[in-house]
Amino acid sequence: MQADTENRNNRQTPAEPTSSPANSISLPAPLAASVQVGLIVTEHHFTAGAVLEAIKNVLLRLDTILAGTPHTYQFFLPHQAGPEHIILEALLADSIWEGTAPPEIILIHCGESEPDDSLCPFEGDVDHGIRTIHEEDAAPGYNPVHDAIIDWCTLVLIIGEWEPGAALYRPGSVFDLARNHGRTIIAVNPVNGSQYELPHDDMIFDSFAQLNQYNSEEVNHSEYTAAYRRYTTSLREEAEKAMLNDDILEPIYGSLLPYFTRTRLLAKKYQRLHTLTGTCVSLLAALAVATITFQTLFLPEMPWLVWVEVFEISLIISLMYASRHWDFHRRWIDYNFLAERLRAGFFLCIICIQCEKPDTPPYMSMAHRPNDWIVMAFEEIIATRPIYCCRLDIPYVPIKKFFWSAWITNRLSFYEQAGKSARRTYTMLTYAGVTIFSITLILAVFHATGIGHWETDYPFRVPMLMAFFTITLPAVGSAIAALRLQREYQRNAERYAHTVRHITAIRNQIQHAKNMKYLCEFLEEMNEVTLREQQDWRIIFRFRQVEAV
Repeated sequence: MQADTENRNNRQTPAEPTSSPANSISLPAPLAASVQVGLIVTEHHFTAGAVLEAIKNVLLRLDTILAGTPHTYQFFLPHQAGPEHIILEALLADSIWEGTAPPEIILIHCGESEPDDSLCPFEGDVDHGIRTIHEEDAAPGYNPVHDAIIDWCTLVLIIGEWEPGAALYRPGSVFDLARNHGRTIIAVNPVNGSQYELPHDDMIFDSFAQLNQYNSEEVNHSEYTAAYRRYTTSLREEAEKAMLNDDILEPIYGSLLPYFTRTRLLAKKYQRLHTLTGTCVSLLAALAVATITFQTLFLPEMPWLVWVEVFEISLIISLMYASRHWDFHRRWIDYNFLAERLRAGFFLCIICIQCEKPDTPPYMSMAHRPNDWIVMAFEEIIATRPIYCCRLDIPYVPIKKFFWSAWITNRLSFYEQAGKSARRTYTMLTYAGVTIFSITLILAVFHATGIGHWETDYPFRVPMLMAFFTITLPAVGSAIAALRLQREYQRNAERYAHTVRHITAIRNQIQHAKNMKYLCEFLEEMNEVTLREQQDWRIIFRFRQVEAV
């Protein structure tokens, strides 16, 4: 119970910015989360104690998942009096809310007219809000109130409609509604309180866990301070070069930029870890082949050297386990995506353009899911900026020059360099692989034709040496090929080249834009280009986990 109380205290109290040593910049505060729970009861006869305990267990599970994240709750339920209100009143009266603010209660009313305020569905004094919907706005064949509840919530609690393991849902069921909206649903047996979970599409518990993981990440203070100062210095230089008043950017320096800095450092950290792990696994696999081959051919009297191969194989397994256990791969691609979204949001919010959250085009359906933690984090970070930082009275020519140089040209330079680097690395690894296999072919021919077999004056017999290289060199070549394919150098080079062409066109258009209207249109196009490039990048690398092949 003590741990339960501590978790609930944590969800209500936003954390202060992390303190840091002298002459350093404070880290941004952890992002808050709002848990919207839809409460639907379809069975009027239920065991109150068992049902209440089941709901408390769900809340405790959420508190545990969000242990490092300040979070609050919202409950959505019908306005018409029913068993939902009895259960919620009992839940609000429970001791789990001691020392914390109660959750927000939102009642859904369906009708053309506003509900009568005197007809309160609660027996006691429960503070609540009311949202009115119209029946024609609901999906045909479904309860319009239930449809609205599931649309607005992130987790559905249903009591009474018990369909565990059903392959097909009956028409009009809440289960069917939740599946259509992609919502996770937790069904509670109204008799004994047992429950089961159907995650459907959004996997909301995973999203909350990943958001909490992001909040719990540690960043070196000195590294963060140096990066933050480097970014602010660069932006101030760009503003000065464009003759733009730096006061316009000052509010964003203290809101969006700290989160961008922290996220960018985390992305680089996990990119290094993922890259290092993948390289070591591939090279260790080749080294293990070389080790056992060397011992068998040259040192058969020293069988204890086989333990070296055992150690190498064990290290490969440990690295693959570490990569998956600490999620290097997912954290890298997620943090990199969020950082690039924050970069776009930083520039767009200066002139009041809404940086839209990532949607899901059909061909990119693997890149996102409903209630993705990145979307929640991005919206929460954008909300931290002061509203007065959004301005429409900025001088046109300076702001155009600033965008043209600080964002467009900067990103263009990045994609040009990244494309050249990817193509250069791909070419180098390709030639290295071809060279290794060519050498192997020559040695194999020599070995097959008996060339060198008569040489016996060397410490090692030449035939055995050729056998050693013909066995181990293909393993080295395969390791190089694995690295080349895992990093997708060729595909990235082509993607970056396409992005460079598109951004170059946008830069030219911005240079000749005559007014703010056209400038905003081109900036929105820039946002779209970078968003799609990042979504495509996430799809590519989603299936590039560290493998032992």
